[in-house]
Amino acid sequence: MKRTGIAIAASLLLAGTIGLIGCALQQDGPAGTPAGTPATTSTEPSAKVDPEVTKAMSQLSAEDRAAAEKQQNCPVTDEPLGSMGKPVKVSVKERDVYLCCEGCRETIEAAPDKFLAKLK
Repeated sequence: MKRTGIAIAASLLLAGTIGLIGCALQQDGPAGTPAGTPATTSTEPSAKVDPEVTKAMSQLSAEDRAAAEKQQNCPVTDEPLGSMGKPVKVSVKERDVYLCCEGCRETIEAAPDKFLAKLK
């Protein structure tokens, strides 16, 4: 019985580590822009919109895209939404939140108040 508990704990630790590694392994942005550099919005006069972010955000419904664009960043990693593919929509404490990747789901569910406080 004790070995089963240890195996479960080790599995959960491994799954959490893999999720965080997935978030950290994103590629650099266009033209050598460092990873994590926020994409500019199209409302800026000389905005340079990352085509990969645009493509990822276009995979959302119009309603979800508007909400994700308003949120802008993942509350777990602070990365721009769409920088790691299609944003992931989760419901946390009866609130819809967008994450940069599936790997952030477990983290926000484990400490929702900490990450919801980052959102406006």
